[in-house]
Formats: sequence, C-alpha cells, structure tokens
Amino acid sequence: MAYDPQVVDATIVSDNKKNGLFEVVVSLKDRNKCRLFFERNSETGIGKVTDLNRLMKEPCPICRKDYLCNCLDRYKESIADQALAFIK
Repeated sequence: MAYDPQVVDATIVSDNKKNGLFEVVVSLKDRNKCRLFFERNSETGIGKVTDLNRLMKEPCPICRKDYLCNCLDRYKESIADQALAFIK
C-alpha cells in the first residue's frame, strides 16, 4: 500500500521578499502537519520547494515513529504542488 499525501490546508507563515524565501505550513488529510521551505525564482517568481520538515504532532504516517524521520521527503514535490494550489 503506497502512501498518498493529500493536502487539506496550506498557510504561508513567513515570506522574505529580499531573498525570495518563504515557508508554508501544510495540513494533511491524515492529521499530520509539515513545514515546506520554498525558494522563489528571481525571473519567474515561481516557488521551488527546497526542504520539508514534519511537525511532530502525530506519528509519521509511513513508519509510525514518534521521532524525527525523513519518510515524507520522497513526497516533497507532490505535497508542494498541492500546497501551492491552496495558497494562490
């Protein structure tokens, strides 16, 4: 059974216009939350995801661990695409 992350809410929590970096907190359908870090392209203005951190309010949906893991990193692009659709 493959994990399919589904974003239900996304909020920009910080936006630095000088260097083009911004952060988005994302709520997933399985009650997990994560923070995405984006870098804006200076020419196009489109954000590209650079990093993802799981906010540890719930165990990891993949490995079920309560501590820091990198399981959601392979779904970073999918989560980022869905999150950008919510904030635009």
